[in-house]
Amino acid sequence: MKNSRIIRGFTLIELLVVIAIIAILIGLLLPAVQKVREAAARATCSNNIKQWSLAIHNYHSTYGTFMPASYANPNRISWPIYLWPYVEMENAAKKYDFNVGFWQPNNIISNTHTGICSTSTKVYFCGSNRPDAKWQGDQYWRARGSYVLNWGPVRMPAVLPLPVGNSPWGFTDGVSRNLPRISKLDAFTDGTSNTLAFSEVLMHDNDAAADFRGDMINDDNQCGRFMTIDTPNSGVDEMTGWCVNDAVNKLPCINSNNGKIAARSKHTGGVNVGFCDGSIRFVSNAIPLVTWQALSTMNGSEVFDPSY
Repeated sequence: MKNSRIIRGFTLIELLVVIAIIAILIGLLLPAVQKVREAAARATCSNNIKQWSLAIHNYHSTYGTFMPASYANPNRISWPIYLWPYVEMENAAKKYDFNVGFWQPNNIISNTHTGICSTSTKVYFCGSNRPDAKWQGDQYWRARGSYVLNWGPVRMPAVLPLPVGNSPWGFTDGVSRNLPRISKLDAFTDGTSNTLAFSEVLMHDNDAAADFRGDMINDDNQCGRFMTIDTPNSGVDEMTGWCVNDAVNKLPCINSNNGKIAARSKHTGGVNVGFCDGSIRFVSNAIPLVTWQALSTMNGSEVFDPSY
């Protein structure tokens, strides 16, 4: 009798069918996985804005005023530094030297991230953005962040005349970066629940990019703030010389003498915002501009449809 061996295995057609089925299953699963990840990132981002929103009230409880957006003279202090003790950055707050500029040792040590201003925590970054982004656009290296203060429908430096209503961290002369503190909650004649405090901003993927977006430790003209000149995720940002266009990451910009930066995020359909009463909402990109601008002033007495 002849010995015979039966070799069992897949035919080429069977293998191709299996591969096709696996590809279809992956195609069905990936969108669901991405939606879950995006929901988690959006929730993380919302929670971070909540922490900043509570921090401004803790600061108010301690000092009887809200912190300024920035204080240029003599040492150029931006708003996150005032709030460090209230977002679990007490050690950085204790080490920060208020007697020198933020760019001077040991607040910043040139061309290194060993200075105090390079300290950051998870509360700095939206879950849909890369963590631990830094500024290396000049020799004064520092942390970047995803969150910015409401500047209202006003450019910086401002184009006069200014609007009738002021944003909570706005200014009176259209030029100065020495911004008055808001001493009383009753200054919000529109109501704190109808007045924006924080929103999100996108940052350049390259730390070395000299782009002001997300540069919230810096008190400079367009840093650490967003304007409501454009609705969320729309328009072209304008900056006074510190602008790096990035079409891939939806960071359009041009150079301008009077800058504006829109609230932007990677979330589908809108941005997370914090209001001055501490509440958090998700605002659609489709919000009417008149409503978006009305929400950015604290005393404009605007009439608008709140069903945004």
